[in-house]
Amino acid sequence: MAANRNHHTLQKLSKSLKKASPSPINVIPAKKKIGFVSAISLVIGSSIGAGIFIKNHEILNNVHGSILLAVLCWLIAVIGILALALTLPEICSGIRNNNQGIIGWVRKFNNKLFYMSSKNFMTYLHISIYYFIMPFYLVMTLQETFGFSIQWYWLVLISFGISTWFIWVTGLSTRAANLQNWIITIIKFLPIVFAAIAGFVLLGMGKGTDNNWWYPVEVYDNHLPLFGDRLPFLGVLSSIPAIFFAFDGFYSAAGIQGVMKEPRKISLALGIGMAIVSTLDIVISLSLLLGTHSGKLSGLNLAPWVFQVANICVAIGILGIINGVSVYSVHYYHDLIIHNEIPLAHWLKSRSRNHNHTMGVLVSYVITSFWFIIFTVVGLFFLNTGQYGEIPGWSGHHYGDGYINNLYSFADLLGNWNAALAFAIIMFAVIGAMHNRKTHKIQVTRSKFLMHGGIISLILIGTGILFIPVESVGNLIYIIGYYNGSIPYPTGVPHVNQTDIFGASSQIVMLLIFLGIMFIPGIVRTLNDHQKGIDKISHKHY
Repeated sequence: MAANRNHHTLQKLSKSLKKASPSPINVIPAKKKIGFVSAISLVIGSSIGAGIFIKNHEILNNVHGSILLAVLCWLIAVIGILALALTLPEICSGIRNNNQGIIGWVRKFNNKLFYMSSKNFMTYLHISIYYFIMPFYLVMTLQETFGFSIQWYWLVLISFGISTWFIWVTGLSTRAANLQNWIITIIKFLPIVFAAIAGFVLLGMGKGTDNNWWYPVEVYDNHLPLFGDRLPFLGVLSSIPAIFFAFDGFYSAAGIQGVMKEPRKISLALGIGMAIVSTLDIVISLSLLLGTHSGKLSGLNLAPWVFQVANICVAIGILGIINGVSVYSVHYYHDLIIHNEIPLAHWLKSRSRNHNHTMGVLVSYVITSFWFIIFTVVGLFFLNTGQYGEIPGWSGHHYGDGYINNLYSFADLLGNWNAALAFAIIMFAVIGAMHNRKTHKIQVTRSKFLMHGGIISLILIGTGILFIPVESVGNLIYIIGYYNGSIPYPTGVPHVNQTDIFGASSQIVMLLIFLGIMFIPGIVRTLNDHQKGIDKISHKHY
C-alpha cells in the first residue's frame, strides 16, 4: 500500500512539474529529427560537388601540370582525412548532445583559450566565408558552361541573394532543408558518375590529356612565378590546403547530432560519408587529370551539350553545400544563444519560443551581410593569383573585367584559409582527445584507432595548414623583388605594379585579422578569468 501511495505521489509530482516548467527552447519534435541515412547524405552533400570540380585546375597549376604530382597531392590529403575519420568515434562518444559541431569537440577536449578561439572563428568568420565564396563558384561554373561575362556588382548581388535564400528557408525549416538536400544530392550524382568515367573513356579513345606525367609542362610556366613555383615539392604543399577545401564541410553534419534520431551514430555517419567522398574524389580527380588538360569538366573533348548538362548539375551540387552549411549554422547560432555565448544572447533568447530558430537565423544573416561588404571591398583590389581571365573552353570569352578576376582569386584564397583553419580546429580536438588518454577527465568509449589516426592526421594535415602563411609571406617577397628589380623578370609575363603589392600584402593582413579575431578576445577573457580564479569551462550541456 505504501509503495502504491509513493508511486501515485511520484506520478502527480511528475505531472505538476511538467505543467509548471516551460518547454525548453532547444527541444526538437521527434518527427522533425534527422535519420541516420539522411545524416550520411548530408555529409556527402556538404562536401562533394564543388572542390573536386574546381580545385583540380588550381592543383595542376601548382604542380606545373604533372599528373603524378597532382595524384600525389590527392593521396596525401585523403590519407590525412581518413586518418582523421578514425579518431572521430572516440571524440564523438564523449559528447551526448552536440549542436556546435567541431566547436563542441574543442569545448569538450581542450582548454578555454582554444575553445573560445575556435568559437570566434566559426561564429564570426567560417560560416560567413562559406556564404560568400560558394555562390561565387556557382556563378563561375555557369560562366564556364555558357561562356558569358558579368560585371562584378552583379556577381556580388546574385551571390548575396542565393545566400539569403538558404539562410532563411533552410534555417527556418528542417523539412525544407532535408528535402533540398535529397533533391540536390540526387542531381549532383549525374556529373559525379559522368566525371568518374569520362576521362578514362577519352584516354582509351586516344583523346586524353597531353599533360606531362612528371614535371614541368611549359604551358604552366606562362604566369608570374611565385614562391610555390620554385620546387615541385612546394607545389605539392601548396595544393594540400586546396584539397582540404574539397572535403571542407563534412563536419557540418557533426552539428546536427542534437537533432538526430540516434545521436550516438553521428561518428559512424561522419566516417561512412568521409570514406565515400574520399573514394569518389580520388576516382574523379584521376579521371579528369587523365582526360583533360585543365583538370576541369570544360576540358573534356566531348560534345558541348554533354559538358553543359554536366556542369549545370555541378552548379546545382554547389547549392547542396550551401544548404548543408545552412543546416549546421542555424543550430549552431541557436545553441550559442541558448547558452549565452554570443553578444545580446539574453535579448535574443527572450524572443525565442519553444524550438523556434528565428533568432539564430537572424544572427547568421547579420554577420554574413557584414562580411559580404568587407570581403567584396578587399576582393576588388586583390592580386589575381589564380590567373583568371579567359574562360576555359571559350576562346575570346572572359569572366568579366579585372575586378571579377580579383574577386574569384580572393575567393580561392578565402576558401583555402577557411578550410585550413577549420581543420586546425579539428586538430585541436584530436590533440585534446589524445591527451585525455592520460588524464581520463572526459568519459569516452575508447577506440584502438585514436592514437594512430591522430598522429598521421596531425602530420599530414598539419603540414598543409602551416604552409599557407609561409607561402603568403614568400609570395609577397617575390612580388616586391619583381617590383624593385632585385629578382629578374621571366619572359612573357606582365610586370607587377603597386596594386599587385597591395594584393599580395592583403593575403597576410587578412590572415592576421582572422587570427586576431580568433585569439585576442580569448586571450583577454582567459587572463581576466584567471585573475578571478575561473579556470575551467562548463560541460554541463554536453
